[in-house]
Order: sequence, then structure tokens, then C-alpha cells
Amino acid sequence: MRHLLVIGAGTGISAATARLLGRQGFAVSLVSRGQSTLADLRAALRHEGVRVEEAGADAGRPRELTVAVRAMTEELGPVDVLLYNVSVGRQVAVADLSADDLLADLAAGAAGLQAAVQAVLPGMRERGSGTVLATGGGSADRPIPSMATLGVQKAALRALVEVQAEALAPEGIHVATVTVRGLVGEDQQIHPDRVAAVYGELVAETAGPREQWRTVVDLRP
Repeated sequence: MRHLLVIGAGTGISAATARLLGRQGFAVSLVSRGQSTLADLRAALRHEGVRVEEAGADAGRPRELTVAVRAMTEELGPVDVLLYNVSVGRQVAVADLSADDLLADLAAGAAGLQAAVQAVLPGMRERGSGTVLATGGGSADRPIPSMATLGVQKAALRALVEVQAEALAPEGIHVATVTVRGLVGEDQQIHPDRVAAVYGELVAETAGPREQWRTVVDLRP
């Protein structure tokens, strides 16, 4: 059974992706700071016959995140697809933004991806294949002054994805990010299912020629 691991699991993009890949036969593990918010998603996936496991962890704490990922690997086996879907939308004026808060948001929004990749890498390397997906945003290019840390997170995340993609492609590991340029929601500019569909395409790409792998994908309303 293939294994999808979602870091930053919630009710939007990650839920849509979990449903999509769950229907394709993936077991799903969900990692989130607030596990109580996942009850409906767990129930829906299990109702569809998907095996679901979960763990609590703060993506901004590398050791805590690593422990959670390893626990999910022990439950469901090596990770085939990692989805990193973490964003911290702190609203604060630039003049009032502390360096500590900026670093904390950067740790969760970007650096946590590196911790997660390192945790799943042994299994992917052993099989010579794997897909790493990260949710980006248009604020990487057009930062919002009242949410300055979000732009920093998404810019750093894209840069990290690009270097990971180049470094890991020779080992059969496809790393990609989708830059979501709009509000996401069932009644918003971009429906979560549209993002999930692109992630599904990127997962399918991994089985194809490496020269056709995409790394940065734009998704607009």
C-alpha cells in the first residue's frame, strides 16, 4: 500500500489531496498541531475505506516533527508522497514584528519542510522513488505588508524546493511546489480540489521521464 504523509493537515488543500489519493489506494497519515480539527476528515476517509493514522506535532519544531513522521512511517511504512501544507498567517504591522516571531514563522512555514524531507528520505532512497509536494503562495512574489512573515515563508519555501529538486532528482525523488495565487476555499477564488488535482498530476509525473518533471507550478483563479 502506498503512503501519503500530510504535514499541516486541515480541511482545505490537504483534505482534498488526501481524498484524491486515498481513492487511488494510498494510506494516509495526517500530522497537525491541532488533531481535534481532523475528526471529520478522518471519519470521511475511513468511511471510504482509506486507512488513516495521525500524529500531533508542531512543524516549527524539527525534533517534534521528526518523531511524528517516524511514528507514521512505523505505522504505514515508507512514505511515497509527502505533502507539506503549512502556512502561518500572522497579522502584524512590520514595525511591530519581532525577529523572534519572524524566525518562528519561518521555521514552521519553510524550515519544517527540510526536517520532513530528511525524515522520509531513507525510505524514498531505498526504493529509488518518491514525491515531495509543498504548497506555495503568491505572497512569495507580492508580499502583503500586514502579513510580512507569510511572504518570507513562501519565498524561502520556493527556494528550498528548487534546491531540493535539483539535489534529489538523480535519486528518483521528485520535489515540486504549487504557487497558489488566490484565496482557497469552496466559495473562494480557487477550489481546494483544483490544487489537489495538480498535486495528483505531479505524483503521476514521478513515474515518467525526469526531464519532464515540473518543479514550480503556478495556479491562478
